[in-house]
Amino acid sequence: MNFLRGVMGGQPTGPQPTGAETIQKLCDRVASSTLLEDRRDAVRALKSLSKKYRLEVGTMAMDHLVQILQTDRSDTEILGYALDTLYNVVCNEEEEEQGKLNM
Repeated sequence: MNFLRGVMGGQPTGPQPTGAETIQKLCDRVASSTLLEDRRDAVRALKSLSKKYRLEVGTMAMDHLVQILQTDRSDTEILGYALDTLYNVVCNEEEEEQGKLNM
């Protein structure tokens, strides 16, 4: 019956995962995936969450992102996602916007 609700557009019955749970699952995918495409998709998802959940991504994914930079350096796409994610975690856009306004 739950399958039919999902297909027909009914309300989900279970609780939705939190941001931290989603980030943890993505970190597990980055760490355990043997296929580059799977790791790339997980890092892309981390990048999309990194602005809203800066602290969570920074604390849970930092080691995995550094590992990606070391092991997958031949793939420029995953490197770009990892660097963008690190940038989103480290840089504060509010400070940058205020700096531009003060100029």
